[in-house]
Amino acid sequence: MSWIDVNGVSIYYQLEGPDDGLLVALVHEIGGTAQSFDRVIPHLTERFRVLSFDQRGAGQSEKVVGPISIDDLVGDISGLIDAVGGSARCSFVTVAAAGLQALKFYQGFPDRVGSMVLCNPALGVDPERTQALLDRAQFVESNGIRAGLEAMIEKSYPVELRDDIVFPAYRGRYLANDPHGFAESNRVLANTDLRDLIPKIKCPTMVVAGRYDQVRPAKGSEEVASQIESSRFEVLDGGHFLPTTAPDQLGKLLVEFLTENS
Repeated sequence: MSWIDVNGVSIYYQLEGPDDGLLVALVHEIGGTAQSFDRVIPHLTERFRVLSFDQRGAGQSEKVVGPISIDDLVGDISGLIDAVGGSARCSFVTVAAAGLQALKFYQGFPDRVGSMVLCNPALGVDPERTQALLDRAQFVESNGIRAGLEAMIEKSYPVELRDDIVFPAYRGRYLANDPHGFAESNRVLANTDLRDLIPKIKCPTMVVAGRYDQVRPAKGSEEVASQIESSRFEVLDGGHFLPTTAPDQLGKLLVEFLTENS
């Protein structure tokens, strides 16, 4: 684990696995951190070089003032991948809105993306959802994470998936979010619509849905997969945060898919 200055910010990252393995970048969800993948990473590190990191404004990466854009986030990823992998091709594994970063990176550097795995992808939202995200951003910025926690996590982490160990840890990390960084992440999702790029994806792609996801039901993820040529679609017994709620199922599926497409 280490920190590196890229794209004008300090990014906390971890790089594990064999030096000659396929580089796999794990990109966490809004409200998450690199630790969101803690129980998935052990499945991957025997074969792959695994990069996990805290996005700007989250976890142990630099907290910034002012607006954050999708270009900022993609610039961070690009700089980090350049620093740890040079010109190596990279495969992405993303959760929810982090799919925006992978798709935007793919648009700019298609030859550098070996494959993509999009878990419960949010690649653009409809107008009514846009306002809800902007309202949430303003509320959290004014009142703090705790004030909006239950409303935010009620559907994204259903009660039936909670336990006495994993859920409290996730909740604690969620509460540790910087309100401004969290708000800006919501604004990025509200203001970025890349759904027109979905049919243009030509690299091997797998879309994974959570059977109990109440934020983005499996039908929506299946619709994304249907627009991608020769894509693979899978449904796991998890919720919106698949690396947290279905880590072993997801880890085994990733090993299979990444091995087939490396």
